[in-house]
Amino acid sequence: MKIALIDQHPVLRSGMRIFLRDHFQNLTMLQTACLQTFKKCDEDHSFDIIIIGMTEEADGIDNVALKRIMQENPGSSFVVYAGKLQRDLATSLMNEGVSGYLLKRNHPNELLKCLQTVIKGDKYLCEEVKNPMNVYTA
Repeated sequence: MKIALIDQHPVLRSGMRIFLRDHFQNLTMLQTACLQTFKKCDEDHSFDIIIIGMTEEADGIDNVALKRIMQENPGSSFVVYAGKLQRDLATSLMNEGVSGYLLKRNHPNELLKCLQTVIKGDKYLCEEVKNPMNVYTA
């Protein structure tokens, strides 16, 4: 399996790489800091999943860059790993073709559940977006 991880925080990227290697055999990962630098890194790669991290400060995502990456990687599934809950953004991203949305504060097992769901070709939306009454704070 090939996964690209786009997140500005190198410690988070490193930790996620270690975590995912423990759960997926034959994992190849590409890590980069932002959507804009992803293009420079991915020229000879195709990815099963592209995970895009959003910071807690972000109120949105660079839609132009996201659409470009989605068009250039039509065989990839996209997962957004958000720093804060933004229900409207989550819904919009899912309508635009993102396959999974979860929060950075979710348990790591939820990341696994999300990736396994997306690999099967299904959509995954974390519980906080699906059921606002179950929202918790970390």
